[in-house]
Amino acid sequence: MDISFAHCDHINASRFVRSFWQIAGAPNYQHETILPKGVVELIFSFGDDVFFSKSIQTQPVGIPRCFVNGMNNIPIKLHTPRRQVFFGVELHPAAVKKLLKVPCGEFLNAITDLQLVNKEFNSLWQQLAEAGPFEQKVQLFQQWIIGKLCPVHEQEMAISNFINETPEPVNVSTLAANFCYSSRQLNRKAQEIFGMSTEALIRYKRYVHALKIMHHTHETLTRISYHCNYYDQAHFIREFKEFTGLTPGEYRRQKGHLAGHIFQ
Repeated sequence: MDISFAHCDHINASRFVRSFWQIAGAPNYQHETILPKGVVELIFSFGDDVFFSKSIQTQPVGIPRCFVNGMNNIPIKLHTPRRQVFFGVELHPAAVKKLLKVPCGEFLNAITDLQLVNKEFNSLWQQLAEAGPFEQKVQLFQQWIIGKLCPVHEQEMAISNFINETPEPVNVSTLAANFCYSSRQLNRKAQEIFGMSTEALIRYKRYVHALKIMHHTHETLTRISYHCNYYDQAHFIREFKEFTGLTPGEYRRQKGHLAGHIFQ
């Protein structure tokens, strides 16, 4: 599989976009489980048809050729085709409403056809399909999104970026004060931007940071629990399993080359 990645380095486009990625080739696996990773993405598919399911109880559903993959707090299972080509754009959650006219929280745990949101994405898919290598797709998308830019409130961007910051011990009232909101106002913003309450967002951020440490280091579970502000190792294991269906040890034994991905 050929994997490409780039941070958004355009000074204007970076107000909306965090990064770009592309995966292309013939997978040597049949299923890919994607754990919650704290990201929202626009994804364009140029390969064979792809199907996904949210649990072993649900029937696989076809993935649209361009879609928004909302913030997830449950795993998604992809049934991989013989040939896949995905071009992805990771957005700042607070910017989703400005771009799609729908709050990011509305896309929680959903894969939504972008052509149903705005028919303009049909034309953008065609342009990206006809573009050359990854770098040209990145440039094309950056030029396209510049025409869509409008201001994002600084407080909303601060909340949006919160999930990627190093976790510190914090409660709802302290976090609200940090963002100059009342607890009730912050809860409304958290629901709009992430689709979850402030309290749930704090738990989710803690889990996302722990997932990254687990993938990229050999830290013990005890030290990860300490770094991510869990009460103890048992608390960490229990909360990790709530989001993934796996214990941290099971994830480490099965993890793939991409953080939060398991290939089978």
